[in-house]
Amino acid sequence: MKFKISNTYPQNLDTVVCFTRPGYDPRFNNSTLQAAFDEAFGADDNKLEKDKSKILRMKLNGGFVNLILTSFDCSMENAFDGFRKAVLKVGTNLNELKAKVVYFDNPTNLVFTGDKEEIIRQISSNLPLCDYTFDIHKQKKTEITDKEIVIFGEDSFTVALNEGANIAEGVCIARDLVNEPANVLTPIELANRTVEFGKKYGFDVKLYSKEKCEELGMHAFLDVAKASVNEPVLIVMQYNGGGEEISKGIIGKGLCYDSGGLFIKPGDGMKTMNGDMAGAGAVIGAMCSIAANKLKKNVTTIVAACENLIDGNGYRNGDILESMSGKTIYVASTDAEGRLTLADAITYMIRKENVDSIVELSTLTGSCATFFGKVCSAVLTTEDDLFNKIADKSTVSGEKYWRLPTFSEYKENIKSDVADLYNSSTNGAGGISAGMFLNEFKEDKPFMHIDIAGTTYTSSKSDGQIKGATGYGVATVYYYIKG
Repeated sequence: MKFKISNTYPQNLDTVVCFTRPGYDPRFNNSTLQAAFDEAFGADDNKLEKDKSKILRMKLNGGFVNLILTSFDCSMENAFDGFRKAVLKVGTNLNELKAKVVYFDNPTNLVFTGDKEEIIRQISSNLPLCDYTFDIHKQKKTEITDKEIVIFGEDSFTVALNEGANIAEGVCIARDLVNEPANVLTPIELANRTVEFGKKYGFDVKLYSKEKCEELGMHAFLDVAKASVNEPVLIVMQYNGGGEEISKGIIGKGLCYDSGGLFIKPGDGMKTMNGDMAGAGAVIGAMCSIAANKLKKNVTTIVAACENLIDGNGYRNGDILESMSGKTIYVASTDAEGRLTLADAITYMIRKENVDSIVELSTLTGSCATFFGKVCSAVLTTEDDLFNKIADKSTVSGEKYWRLPTFSEYKENIKSDVADLYNSSTNGAGGISAGMFLNEFKEDKPFMHIDIAGTTYTSSKSDGQIKGATGYGVATVYYYIKG
């Protein structure tokens, strides 16, 4: 999909897109298009209800073109939610029509926001998601028509247009990584792909082997990985576009497969455990978008990549582990492994990298997935400023968050009689307890935990979304770093 800004429509177009308000007649920016529409449909009622679309055939330039009319409620609390939904519906329509040259006539005339650049950015960051497929392992590939998308606007909107397209590319990279099966995307393969992304988009990647992690004292991370023949690797990414400013730190959970260990997962849930590295996918995808758009910011991201499997060498329920921080951890459940790897990743970030704060994303608990479903993700932090920086970007990222309580009583859930910490909850509130556990490793750094367990995968298809990985978190990290 290629994007272009122009104040005239291309002569070879085959499809025109026009946004409308519910209950209003369609209005075109281009007078020729308006005249063609009035001549063909002036006597008809083409007012649309909210969130509805209509496809017509219209005579233009001696031939016929497809006309997509689509409405959204610009008076809703967050009108961008409705606008994104309309854009994704248009993307589905374009694929159904096998459109090749498309002209968006009037998006910058929409009145629900004063930021016309953001309208352009939302189109180019969402429309490509409708062309996303994951068929690399299939003989018969999905047929997607190459498209040229021309959007009405001034040349000054080109920066926003390209920025949005690069965000979409980051989301698709995250989807690819999370959708890959675990026999393909091993920890070292994830590391190697990250190195290639760094070369392509412009960020530095350092890889630390199992032996180096042992020297660093990352025993909690390594103990989780002991049962797998695929060795763990610590992936450190750095993008320096902000001169001398201190980096922001981002961590993504990198469990390339999670069987639950000896506390083995029941039922069919294990089939999608290749997606337990969705936090890693999100931060890697975001790094690609950040570097591609050359943000004038500094960011350091970390993924502790490994697998949690079953073997005679594996760690056990009841073991006591030593973390890089020096704190000891009683293993109540080998299926609460992510927080063990993240604890060492947090300590490494604090002690070995110069960052001013840490935001961590992980598919950490089933309790948050059950409680919040697919609508939003959970956040645990004691830092109001950090939470507000994420929450304030939900309007444009389209990714929603809700803050969990941090009452001191919840700390009782992670106390152990025989070690410094207990890696699972002793009294319910699993999602909160997991976040409180990670909070114990933040030392003096502002820290925020984001549990994306419920939002990173979908078992149903919708506009702009195939069954599988969503790429959730990429846009959040991107806009957070952009500021």
